[in-house]
Amino acid sequence: MAGQITQPIIVIDPSKAHVRGKDALQMNITAAMAVANLVKSTFGPSGMDKMLVDVAGDVAITNDGETILRKIAVEHPSAKTIVAIASTQEKEVGDGTTASVMLAGELLKKAGGLIERGIHPTTVIAGYKLAEQKSQEILGELAIDVAGDDTDRLQNIAATAMVGKAIACDALAPICVRAIQFIKNGDIDVFNNVRIQQSVGKSIEDTELITGVVIDKRRVHDAMPKHVKDAHVALLTSGIEFRKFAKAPGGKSNEKMKVTSATQLEEMYAGEESAIKSDVDSLYNIGVNVVFCTQSITESAQGYLVKRGILGVARVNDNDLEAISRATGATILSNIVDVEASDLGTAGIVEEKGAEDEELIYIKDCPNPKTVSIIVHGGTEHVLDTVEGALGDALRVVADVVKDNTVVAGGGACEVELSLRLRDYAREIGGKEQLAVDAFADALEAIPYTLAENAGLDSTDMMTMLKAKHVAGGTTSGIDVYNGEIIDMYGNGVIEPLRVKTQSLKSATDATVMILKVDDVLASQRRELAPGPGQAPHDYDQF
Repeated sequence: MAGQITQPIIVIDPSKAHVRGKDALQMNITAAMAVANLVKSTFGPSGMDKMLVDVAGDVAITNDGETILRKIAVEHPSAKTIVAIASTQEKEVGDGTTASVMLAGELLKKAGGLIERGIHPTTVIAGYKLAEQKSQEILGELAIDVAGDDTDRLQNIAATAMVGKAIACDALAPICVRAIQFIKNGDIDVFNNVRIQQSVGKSIEDTELITGVVIDKRRVHDAMPKHVKDAHVALLTSGIEFRKFAKAPGGKSNEKMKVTSATQLEEMYAGEESAIKSDVDSLYNIGVNVVFCTQSITESAQGYLVKRGILGVARVNDNDLEAISRATGATILSNIVDVEASDLGTAGIVEEKGAEDEELIYIKDCPNPKTVSIIVHGGTEHVLDTVEGALGDALRVVADVVKDNTVVAGGGACEVELSLRLRDYAREIGGKEQLAVDAFADALEAIPYTLAENAGLDSTDMMTMLKAKHVAGGTTSGIDVYNGEIIDMYGNGVIEPLRVKTQSLKSATDATVMILKVDDVLASQRRELAPGPGQAPHDYDQF
């Protein structure tokens, strides 16, 4: 209307950073690639380590991709997406974190090139999704069946997961396989049913598998037996102590008593002593020679346990008690008077070991344990941390194979075979999506290329020879990083769970697609606010 005064509507605060279109996309790609490049040099058996120093000065030395990315300070949202890939890969399958992050970085790099050439991000996303689906299909064709009791193959899988992360793989791989084979009859829950405990001293080769549980406790009395064979174990969520008086009618506590004479007091204590003696005798009569309690064992009860030759351990935490139950088959009870012979667990040996102030209780040689323990030995805490991380990865991948019974060749064999077949597939689909499928194939080749590069080999020559082997039909051919040759990975025991590869492809593709769909970035203004009383300083976002 003529003469009307109009006022502009401010939709976005002009003081806030606002990046849009290709600039936003390239910014996100650059941030994500920076994170991927950070772990690239750690990849493979010859990968280098990273030294991580936190604000307290504590040092961690590792080449595990998930550990590195979890401990570094990442602020850019796209970079955080790449970090999430490693976390997801570790949670789902336990290995392949570095490869997943590298693949995501390469997919983004290739996508950036296509977008610069005028290909719309939607087209790239469609092509990547087609390539990922086809890759999953091809991996199913490349997979090789492995029986859950094929110990040799399982040890090869464990060694492949640990190589480059810890020495003495030949000594540790059999331990991982035996641990999974012990618990495979139940739910293969590596986190809860394989307990790893560190012990500074000795060498890595002295690492031992205990068919049972080791807990950081000691006997409540030095006169108790230190070594019990053919143990019959009782587990209590209570203690062995004076019993509480019963509640009076109406639910009110009747624990207070009026004592009018010394004789009455003596009779009261005598009754309590008699009750404790009766409790201990009842355990002894059904064959108990080891008892674990979550609460205390009084001095009086300790004396009766010593007389009956029963080893008692008090103040055991709930997690340890549950682990002992899974290992020995004992039933956890809340009341000592409810314990029956059928509730007892069994173990070949229960013993206290270790120097003063470093005692451990070993419950081992359990007949059908659902929980086992690995005692890791090493010269320093840093070595122990490295070995524990390597064992964790190896245990997870062995568990994956026992569950799925399928493996694929390692050493870059899968990636090159996928790359070659995807190029043929790209020609079949045609259109602009063909360019994205080709880019996906190029990104896959970064895995064997980096494998050779980190080993100090001529990457271009190795890739040329590797592709030639695959064109000639050698679908399981990969790079021998130690001798600089192309060899049959399956025949030489370099194999990985199929689940690791499929999850890696899925995680990397999903993260890439998420980043490519962002075309607008609105950055909030960061302002440091003074902390309140008792609070640490924080950064707050203001919009």
